[in-house]
Amino acid sequence: CALPGKGGGQAGGRRRGEGEDVLREGRQHQGSPPWGSGETFNEGARLQLKSKFSSENDQAAEQSGIALGRRELASVAAALALAFPESSLATVPKGFSPVKNPNKGYAFLYPFGWQEVSLQGAEIAYKDIIEPLESISVEIIPTTKASIAEFGPLNTVAETLVKQVLVPPTQEGTILGQAEEDRDGVKYYTIEYTAKARNFTRHSFSVLAISKGKLFTVTTGANQKRWRVMQDKLRLVAKSFTLL
Repeated sequence: CALPGKGGGQAGGRRRGEGEDVLREGRQHQGSPPWGSGETFNEGARLQLKSKFSSENDQAAEQSGIALGRRELASVAAALALAFPESSLATVPKGFSPVKNPNKGYAFLYPFGWQEVSLQGAEIAYKDIIEPLESISVEIIPTTKASIAEFGPLNTVAETLVKQVLVPPTQEGTILGQAEEDRDGVKYYTIEYTAKARNFTRHSFSVLAISKGKLFTVTTGANQKRWRVMQDKLRLVAKSFTLL
């Protein structure tokens, strides 16, 4: 389905104000690298986070918060076909645009109409120029790990990342859901969470996976006020992220 129409007048002014706060509170809210404002998630930082992950809680994480329905799963199947063109399902769902980079090793979908932006530290990023909290960014960094699971079980990884990395220190992070998936030999961790600032709350998905010595993180989100109209699109965006 098409993106909702963009409002004008006071609503437009309010959104621009929120966009200014985004720049002050944390660059990732406009699609910049999701590890937090001014942070570099290098190997030393990864080792430090790894030491904080508990190995005691290896129970399965709750997945109901980010489950997809049949219609969304059909669209996801089409999205994954973009990464594997030999499939006969290689079509783009209506209202989305594809990105595929075989050299860097990733593919995903984003809502039609978002524009590519250049952000320091991000491999690639797109955002809605009217709704600045609606965006997607991909970060790629080297790692010695072979799988995201080597950082620990999903629930402890999610807790550490939301508290210390994904959400700026000036905002309050809350985990809403988690999911773990294996596709073509690659494990994906998906975290659903909110970041509450002074005058807005951003609702996001972050997907993490490791392949060929590289840690990939994709983050997509929207203003909580628009979550009802954007949630299905953003779930599809997060689910479509595929390592090649």
